[in-house]
Amino acid sequence: MIVNKPKKKKKISRYAVLNILMIALFATFITKLVYLQIYKHENYKEKADISSTRLISEDAPRGKIYDSEGNILATNIQTYTLTYTKPSDDSENFYETMEKVFKILSENGETFEDDLMIKIDSNGKFYFDFKTDDADTKKIVEIRFKRDRGLNEEIEKELFDSEKTDFTDEETEQVNQELLKISAEETFYKLIKSYSLQELVNPTPVQEEGESNKEYNARLEAYNDKYEELSGKEILDEILTKYSLQDVRKFLVVKDAIKMQSFKGYRAVKIASNIKNDTAGIVYQKLNDLPGIDVTIEPIRIYPYNSLASGVIGYLSSIDSSKEDNYELRGYDVSSDLIGVAGIESAFEDQLRGTKGGTTVKVNSKGRVTEELFKLDSYPGNNVHLTINKDVQYAAEQAMEDTMERIKSIAPNATRGAVVAIEAKTGRIVAMVSYPGYDPNVFSVPGLLTDELSQEYFNPDISSYAEEYIKRTGATGGIDYLFPVDEDTGEREDKFDTYPKRFFNYATQGLLPAGSTFKPLTSIAGLMEGVVTTSEVMNDTNGTWSKEDLPGLILKNFEGVPNGLTDLRKALQVSSNYYFYELGYRLWKSNGENIEALDTLAEYAWKFGLGVDPDKQNSISLSTGIQIEENFGQVYNFTSWKKQILDTPMYEIVDALNQGIYYSYSFVPLNISDSDDDSEELKEAKTALKTYMKETLEKVGTDEEVSDTTKYAESLVPYIKKVMDLSDEFKASVVSISQKRTVDIDEEAGIISDAIAYYIISNVTVQIKTPGQLISSAIGQGMNNFTPVQIANYVATLANGGVRYKLTLVDKITSPTGEVIKEYTPEVVDTIDIPEEYLQAVKDGMYRVNTSSSNGTAYTSFANFPIKVGGKTGTADFSTDENYVIQGRLAYGNYISMAPLDDPELVIFSTIYDGKRGSEGATIHKAIYEAYFKERLLEIDPSYASKSESFRKYVLESPLKDNKEGAETEETTESSENTENNTENTNSNN
Repeated sequence: MIVNKPKKKKKISRYAVLNILMIALFATFITKLVYLQIYKHENYKEKADISSTRLISEDAPRGKIYDSEGNILATNIQTYTLTYTKPSDDSENFYETMEKVFKILSENGETFEDDLMIKIDSNGKFYFDFKTDDADTKKIVEIRFKRDRGLNEEIEKELFDSEKTDFTDEETEQVNQELLKISAEETFYKLIKSYSLQELVNPTPVQEEGESNKEYNARLEAYNDKYEELSGKEILDEILTKYSLQDVRKFLVVKDAIKMQSFKGYRAVKIASNIKNDTAGIVYQKLNDLPGIDVTIEPIRIYPYNSLASGVIGYLSSIDSSKEDNYELRGYDVSSDLIGVAGIESAFEDQLRGTKGGTTVKVNSKGRVTEELFKLDSYPGNNVHLTINKDVQYAAEQAMEDTMERIKSIAPNATRGAVVAIEAKTGRIVAMVSYPGYDPNVFSVPGLLTDELSQEYFNPDISSYAEEYIKRTGATGGIDYLFPVDEDTGEREDKFDTYPKRFFNYATQGLLPAGSTFKPLTSIAGLMEGVVTTSEVMNDTNGTWSKEDLPGLILKNFEGVPNGLTDLRKALQVSSNYYFYELGYRLWKSNGENIEALDTLAEYAWKFGLGVDPDKQNSISLSTGIQIEENFGQVYNFTSWKKQILDTPMYEIVDALNQGIYYSYSFVPLNISDSDDDSEELKEAKTALKTYMKETLEKVGTDEEVSDTTKYAESLVPYIKKVMDLSDEFKASVVSISQKRTVDIDEEAGIISDAIAYYIISNVTVQIKTPGQLISSAIGQGMNNFTPVQIANYVATLANGGVRYKLTLVDKITSPTGEVIKEYTPEVVDTIDIPEEYLQAVKDGMYRVNTSSSNGTAYTSFANFPIKVGGKTGTADFSTDENYVIQGRLAYGNYISMAPLDDPELVIFSTIYDGKRGSEGATIHKAIYEAYFKERLLEIDPSYASKSESFRKYVLESPLKDNKEGAETEETTESSENTENNTENTNSNN
């Protein structure tokens, strides 16, 4: 019998299962690949193209700056720049790449690009390197620097709700004040931690082969926890076990630059600029080992004549962080673009700036360019042609420097000055000097602005300077008076502005009294007003001037020397103060002895460009016309003088009331000065009293002027009693004084009101209305303060008979291809018809100045000069004789001149701060005339060179060669190669 056995169920092989799984997996992969490569091909191709596409910007050359003869004063050369762009391959080791780059730079003597504001000096001290010497700007820059790096976020969380993002102005200011408390050293530590610089010595862990995700995550978490707990200082200490502090800072500089660029998308970070050809070649050979590194070509600005005319040309600098928003809106890359920050470079920034280009490229994972997709060429900026003549400018600068050196024995602080030379019949400025100057190459050529030089320029050691200054000048004021310590910074400050400032244009911004150089103008005013004739003789018998109707006003000649019988010509020759005091007095008397009469001399000065009528200044440009930044000084006039007094705090009466005595008035002390400890009611009462006093003074010279002292004193009593009632300090004084005498509050209020009334009406009102200021103005003193360019413009107006031209430093603007875009032609601003007789009398007097042996240097300079020159010295006081000794200061040495005298073509004004004597500047004028009239002098006297040392030195032996368009390449290349040496020499000279 056959029994049917049940069939055994066949088992599925493990290999079969594996095969099925493999087939399913590969099928999934193939399906996905088909989907990505075919169905979604175009979509992903576009994404890949976008992710690997970069725009490499190309800087545009700035327009050139030429002198009046076509010599190039500022141009550009193409140089190699080393850049770093973060590769898309995150596995690339940033620190390893940077170490290789730093080594290449070091071995080849290249300078590392370093724009990080935190510096470390030779003693290891951290400090902020500000590119400005203005205290307020420094604060703005420091706050912006810290905010850009997120240092405000921690403060905001501590002070306010951690979720808060919108802050009031008061809260923002509170945060800013806290930011300013963070020192440079603390900021450095915070950046060390923020940028995870521990990776230099302890890289972030990566998952090792065979390590589970859990194990790796645990190890990564431990790493992060460790460095989260460590402070920036502790992290730095760990790094310093393998690297020096300066090396650590290099890595931080690049990290910081990358962080700042990240806000703007893809940007390359400059590692080094202006590198040598050989260095560029070495980097090219090693590019495969330097992911993210590239070498590009870009223009840099150079100034072939180094410091020549630096005050006119200006310089370039990175964009101040306080102005970043404004420049970003104008299309600038604030992280890398340079802008003009002074002079023509600044004034014509929009013209000189070129149009940037760029190239759209594809890059691989190492950041290397693989394909160029699109290129937009950059376009140079427009060119600016100046009226400055390089040869005349050189003569002016060198003569100024040599003159200061020559007079050191009599003027030890003659370290600053200015010169302006103008074509009288056009208003074109042919030379303008501000001393000391600087070499603008230092700011545009990478590597030249060393930390030491930056410190000297923007953060000088005032303490060391103070000791040297006091020793050199013999100032008796003491270091704490002359150079007090600033409570906020702990550093000494230059209270009386004695330190020479290279970036302050003394020619266009320095305000100073004209002194006796103003006397020719007073002569014209006196003649035209008919208060004197060209032949009238005054008897200057004892060198002292006074008038019975002006009791107490006793004025003297320089050093009290009498001049005897003096007419206008002699008055100019010997600079008789007596004569011109008398003219000022007569101008006041003859015009009514009233308020309007006080402006008689000012009416003429305004015609000559020395200030403007304050009642018309809203409709009149406060400028000489020059294109660069300038101040604009004012001549004495009633309105401006009154405003100056009103703007001055009433220290005299405030101190007197606090002392309890004023002239013959004695009373219980009453403190009306502002104090934070006062109650709000007391503050308001004090303010009300002082406001009432000021309002009374504002009425002086109007129909509402207060003249009744008694009535005014009565009107003050309620204000005074209000302060008395609210002041605990006054009440305490009453208690104290009551122990010595009986105190009646009403009586005390009456005495105090009488004292204030006497101060307001008998003192300050008289001071405002006195003709004494007009009389002082007649010799160029008093409130008269002008810039050198203003004074030079006045002399030019005088020289051409009363026609005042708008001054210009620019002749024309041209396109890169030479087309004239704008031309600056002579423009008449104002005229005054001066009779030839009057003009000739003044010129005769000025000629005598230069041909009188009593006028020292002026005489030796021009007595035998082939071209007739008229001049006028001006030893202008800056303060009282007592202050001279205390502050170690001397008078301004001012000098004006014009030539040829019969038909002036060129006029000059020069000033030497603390120069002591105006005549010393004549040597500068002579050098300028010799350079300007070079050919004419040799035509008049072919042997002139053998007779004039200055002609040989400043004109014939000038080292400046022509640098015109044809010779540009050779000249600028040579200049670039020698820029560092030239800069060193220039700085030592300055």
